Amino acid sequence: MPDMLDLTIDAGVIAVPNPVHSADVVHDYVDTLLDWSKLLEEPWVAIHISQGASEALFADGLYPLREQLRTLFGDHGIVEYDINTVAKLIDKLLTLTPSFETYYRVKDVLADALDTDPDIIKLTTHNGLQSDLARCVILIAILRKHCRQPIAGHSLILRSAPDSIVRVRAQIHDIEHERDDLPELPSPPEYFEGDVLVCDDFKGLVRCLDEGAILTEACDSSGAELAIKIALFKASLAWGQEPNWSDTRTPVIGASFLETCRECCRDQGGGLSPRILRAIVETMQSQNMAAVHALRTGKGGDDPQRMRGNDKAQRRDIDYEFHLHYWECANGLVELASVVHHNDFSIPE
Repeated sequence: MPDMLDLTIDAGVIAVPNPVHSADVVHDYVDTLLDWSKLLEEPWVAIHISQGASEALFADGLYPLREQLRTLFGDHGIVEYDINTVAKLIDKLLTLTPSFETYYRVKDVLADALDTDPDIIKLTTHNGLQSDLARCVILIAILRKHCRQPIAGHSLILRSAPDSIVRVRAQIHDIEHERDDLPELPSPPEYFEGDVLVCDDFKGLVRCLDEGAILTEACDSSGAELAIKIALFKASLAWGQEPNWSDTRTPVIGASFLETCRECCRDQGGGLSPRILRAIVETMQSQNMAAVHALRTGKGGDDPQRMRGNDKAQRRDIDYEFHLHYWECANGLVELASVVHHNDFSIPE
């Protein structure tokens, strides 16, 4: 598995909607919370929230207390959500550990003249939420630009994301931290400039992930499975479907698959792994079947197909040089066996 993907949830995502909003807004609010809650048990992602999130919500009168939720749901006739379940989920999100500041060993930043493009700070008019969001945006931008810890893929989750990349410009007066890799930042009147990745739903997050890089960097079968799951999920989105992450079915990863995959990718830069994933998606979706050929016991076209009990050995063209070998199992599963060069017709059992 590659390094975990890190996410920071903006407190505005958790802020209780205004009672004057429509029932649709309340539904979207709960659905968003439930959407992100899917990630709490995923081993490949770590979710953080700022230490000041709860304080900002209380200061702005937006902390979603149970009574507040009960009144909100009652006023809008919402009965399909259990209030206690939603409240427990909110409490869990607000008490996530370690906090963003603890995890990245940054405590605070003193800055002014902040400009974000698009302007995400004005997505909320509440002072506490604006202040907390501004601080997180500046800190994440600094970390992304200057720190050794790999946070290039760190995403900030917003209630509404107008774009996937937000450019950040600010005057930095001071930053309180415990890191040893932060250089001297530009001093006012000079400006610091950086950017932050943002998203507002689970689909947007998955679209930002680089499944090819995840496959290339995978050190075990769970990393390979994650890359494949992302590729399958993206393919379903591209076909206009509404995939469910939890229900996305992945193939069995054979004992030799990842090793042979790495060997073939080693001298190909980053170009082969996306093609491998495309071939796997086509295999799982029974597409482009003209690229599939039976692996036979001999070189003759009339030789019988190689079998493993009742499982059939198959060979799918990735391109002219590389091929995906897999077992089409009698129980309906697909087991990825190996990635091989053109003249290799072996398949691990």
